[in-house]
Amino acid sequence: MRRLATYGFIALVSFLVTYAFLSSNTGAALLAHVQGDERKVALLLRSNPCPSDQESSYKCWEGYYERVIAESGSHVALFDLKGRHDAGGYPRLYCHTLLHVIGEAAGREYPSVAVAYEKGDTFCRSGYHHGVLEGVFGHEGQDAVLNHLDSFCAEVSGKDRYSYDYFSCVHGVGHGLMAHFAHDLFQSLEGCDQLSGEWEQSSCHGGVFMENVISDTEEEPSKFLKDDDPLYPCNAVEDRYRYQCYLMQTSHMLAVYDGDFGAVFDACSSVEKKYRIPCYQSLGRDASGWSYGSIEGVLAYCAEGGTEEQKEECLAGAGVDFIQSHGGEKARELCRGAEWGAKTCSEAVEQSLSTL
Repeated sequence: MRRLATYGFIALVSFLVTYAFLSSNTGAALLAHVQGDERKVALLLRSNPCPSDQESSYKCWEGYYERVIAESGSHVALFDLKGRHDAGGYPRLYCHTLLHVIGEAAGREYPSVAVAYEKGDTFCRSGYHHGVLEGVFGHEGQDAVLNHLDSFCAEVSGKDRYSYDYFSCVHGVGHGLMAHFAHDLFQSLEGCDQLSGEWEQSSCHGGVFMENVISDTEEEPSKFLKDDDPLYPCNAVEDRYRYQCYLMQTSHMLAVYDGDFGAVFDACSSVEKKYRIPCYQSLGRDASGWSYGSIEGVLAYCAEGGTEEQKEECLAGAGVDFIQSHGGEKARELCRGAEWGAKTCSEAVEQSLSTL
């Protein structure tokens, strides 16, 4: 009874302190600000910024979020995108790339990478985190960028244990370097090499290769992707860059092969033996994205592999991607639902979850 009375007293004090704060000028202003943002998001979500004839246009959605950012800030745009993502449709399809736009604005709005990261999360494959670095790099001089690369992620939480937030930051440096060097892939890779640690360099390389793929559009095609050589640039960069390249390249390969997963599995099997597994895992990430959270869809795509290794590693790649797209429990459910590769998938998922 005494313990219950103590808890009751603590609850009463907490209520009174909260009430007093919200009744003060500072608290009232904060509450009004939060409620104002909630109203803005609610009103935005009722709107239809891209009608049926423009619904599939990435440019339309990009323009919409640029307007929201200009009028209400990156945080409102982030909440709006999360709401539209839950409803499905093209905002979900373009989610990661649109988050780059929102994160880039946040990188300009907030005083440091660490502060900007606190305003977002790893939603939709950490697109927001990647964009933050693009925003920071976009207004830094070349000497400032290359001479202080290590400092950009120094204050991000979990650096000492290589947390996912820290990985997202260092990976985001690769995206930022691509923005800084006008999407020159080779110059950006060399920029990553200015980071102190090998793990940091490799993570940064991955950001460069991801940016090379996701920034490739009909209006502005990448200079470092080839339809007549789907493995390029992975087969042209130095050996130390190739692992990270093959972890991303299948997104481009699927575009070249019109979504034929079997053809991409075959192409992956033609690369150097030590890079086949990352290529199959990359295809698993794509299977996850193409399936929109459907376990049956992932299993069907990965089943197009011609060997057990191809199917197992594809499933492992999908499982890791599920963590960021649909949560850890859904990732575990995916692994359990497979007749093949459950052990490989579970090990990859648990290892990734241990860094979060």
